[in-house]
Amino acid sequence: MNVSEKKQYRICIVSDQLATGGAERCAALLSVFFEKNYCKVHHIVVVDKIEYEFAGELLNLGKLKNQSNSLLNRLKRFWVLKQFFQKNNFDFIIDFRVKRYSLQEYIIAKYIFNSPLIVTVHSFMTNLYFPKNKFLANSIYSHSYKIIAVSNAIKEKINSEFNYSNFQTIYNPIDFDFIQSKTKEDLALNFKYILGVGRMQDSVKQFDILINCYAASNLPKQNIKLVLLGEGLIQNDLKNQVAKLQLEDFILFEGKVANPYQYYKKALYTVLSSKNEGFPTVLLESLACETPVVAFNCFSGPSEIIQNQENGLLVENQNQEKLILVMNEMVSNEKLYYHCKQNSKQSVQRFSIETIGKEWLELMKII
Repeated sequence: MNVSEKKQYRICIVSDQLATGGAERCAALLSVFFEKNYCKVHHIVVVDKIEYEFAGELLNLGKLKNQSNSLLNRLKRFWVLKQFFQKNNFDFIIDFRVKRYSLQEYIIAKYIFNSPLIVTVHSFMTNLYFPKNKFLANSIYSHSYKIIAVSNAIKEKINSEFNYSNFQTIYNPIDFDFIQSKTKEDLALNFKYILGVGRMQDSVKQFDILINCYAASNLPKQNIKLVLLGEGLIQNDLKNQVAKLQLEDFILFEGKVANPYQYYKKALYTVLSSKNEGFPTVLLESLACETPVVAFNCFSGPSEIIQNQENGLLVENQNQEKLILVMNEMVSNEKLYYHCKQNSKQSVQRFSIETIGKEWLELMKII
């Protein structure tokens, strides 16, 4: 069978937006991969925010949302969504959204989605995806084609909380070619530094803990700085914390940058100090840039990415004293550091978009 004779599968990818988060980056990457593999992709986004490169056609419901977000306006968006699915006959719907409103999700799952549904869970905080009411949760999702967890830890948690049988793990992918091209761009930082990356919207990433651990480490005395990438509501609080520690010359806030990969490439190592994760793209991207990592062994993801003392160092979950010791060791123990650095990129080859994309095609039985 030649290319022209192959069936073109139609896939609808639904996400909150195509910007900011790991789930959204995953949705964008998969859309490009699917289109390269003879699939026709449509995107639906809820929020009018597009930053990642994607392939396929776009229905941007965020553009229909008015400032008041009135009941009439919400009903209008529901009607547009229902008409869209009635018009299009998809082979699969892949839903990447966080699901905060149980009644809304029941309506969408039962009366709007009309094709085999694949639900993805990108956080260990499963309450962001499933209703507390288990009867309602089972009613919404028990007949899904598949529930995808992005880590084995999340899969095990879902298994313990619900009676689903139709779930499996597929990790988030990374695009090595894209990352490699971005690391070649010049970065005008002429000093040694370690790196922290993530949204500063809430306390999940625990940048306050990272700042305190850095302050208590030997790194400032060695003139090794801490560079933070990201922005959000608590950014000013973090800057005030740095000012009180009198470390303004050592802890630099670069904000949200278009190309984080050049920062990864030049960093000594990347630190993840999160309270919890799903499958942290920060670690994957750093290692893909040949930069080792240090991370709390939080729920979930780090232990499925980091091979301790091989591509980075895992720290007992939330043990700040050990984090300080490990941050020092990554600088003082040159043999360990260069061993981890040498193994970094190869250690995450299994998460390439080609490998993970193939798992998705196999899941949907797309030959």
